[in-house]
Amino acid sequence: MFEGLKKKFSNFIDSIAKKEEEEIRQEEKKDDAGHEKESAAIMEKHATMQEAEREHGAEPLVKPAPDAVKVHEQKERREEERQVEARQDPHAGQVKDTRMAFQEHGEGSRQAEIRKEDTAGRQAHEYKEPVERAVPRPAARQPEQKVTLGTRLKGIVFKEVKVSHQDVEPFMEQLRISLLQSDVNYEVTEKILNRMEQELTSKPIESKNLQRNITLVIRDSILSVLSKGSDVDMIARARSKKGSGDPFRILFIGPNGAGKTTAMAKLTKMLMDNGFTCVLSASDTFRAAAIEQTAYHASKLGVPVIKGIYGADPASVSFDAIAYAKAHRIDVVLIDSAGRQETNKSLMEEIKKMVRVAKPDMKIFVGESITGNALLNQVREFDEAVKLDGIILTKLDADAKGGNTLSILSETNVPVLFFGTGEAYDAIMSYRPEFILDSLVPNN
Repeated sequence: MFEGLKKKFSNFIDSIAKKEEEEIRQEEKKDDAGHEKESAAIMEKHATMQEAEREHGAEPLVKPAPDAVKVHEQKERREEERQVEARQDPHAGQVKDTRMAFQEHGEGSRQAEIRKEDTAGRQAHEYKEPVERAVPRPAARQPEQKVTLGTRLKGIVFKEVKVSHQDVEPFMEQLRISLLQSDVNYEVTEKILNRMEQELTSKPIESKNLQRNITLVIRDSILSVLSKGSDVDMIARARSKKGSGDPFRILFIGPNGAGKTTAMAKLTKMLMDNGFTCVLSASDTFRAAAIEQTAYHASKLGVPVIKGIYGADPASVSFDAIAYAKAHRIDVVLIDSAGRQETNKSLMEEIKKMVRVAKPDMKIFVGESITGNALLNQVREFDEAVKLDGIILTKLDADAKGGNTLSILSETNVPVLFFGTGEAYDAIMSYRPEFILDSLVPNN
């Protein structure tokens, strides 16, 4: 009997939910029609204003200039009259000359005034580069993070409820906006949302504080992706080889301008703070001043540097650095390399040669966190070429939200190790999944 009543109540709630959904759809249609009508009226008004401006700008506001021929003829007549009077009365000619001078000066002043007025008129009405006006648009409806009435009513009676597509759609839409604004790849965003919606609608959710529980499920789902590889510990790996006579070798690779040399110096400082001795290999023999930059960092940090000459084989420089480390029982060799784009096949072959010669224990990709969607393609290509062991994302302090971390960890198996947060040697932080999660889905 209880099961029958329960079924009837559930059917009753479903009918209410369907009715509510139909009302919402009708309301949305009305709103959309109203927004379209309002937008059309605004655009029409804007077009009318632009047409009026064009018509006003086309009016002939500048008076035509005096006829130069007539002016010249008047001057000639005055000159003839002056000469005739001068022959009759030489003194009168002087007076006339003076009077004409003042008259011409007065006419010149008047002409200057006319020119000044005309110039001002032209400046006021001549064509100017249009200032971009923001056409007012109806405010977009922000999705409310609320489940449907039917599901809320079920939550009052039952301890757990299954949510529907209509229940989670507002949450998904808000999450989509947040991910895209944080530089998460579009295809990755859609994959995450589809997987998350299936997860939310496939199993019951505790009905107490239902909306909060949906947010927690979303956070847990994203955290499971962001936590991939977060247990990789570079310091622990280096410590496992310390004292063996074979130095721990780290090769830094990545695109131009990402900050490889600075990242190498930061990790050197970190390793020294943990009791390791280090040597730097200035193996970027291509970029101008790259060797000097590595030598500068080595001098500031107080560590030796092995360098060659520009144009030398970078693999041979790294080989010499490893030999030096073995001879002097140095714990870690940090190897710089020239920046290269993933599309440059010849330079990618060069980095493969460096890997074969140096046999690095870790191959770390250094990329900019502000690169956006292109970063995922770079990581894919470098990983395919040399099998990356970790990533350092630089310039997180440049208003980057780290969303591309989610793209990388969703589509590859390469862990993110560190974030660069400035130029100082200690401006580096270990990767924390919660740091990125809070920027993507705030824990409200």
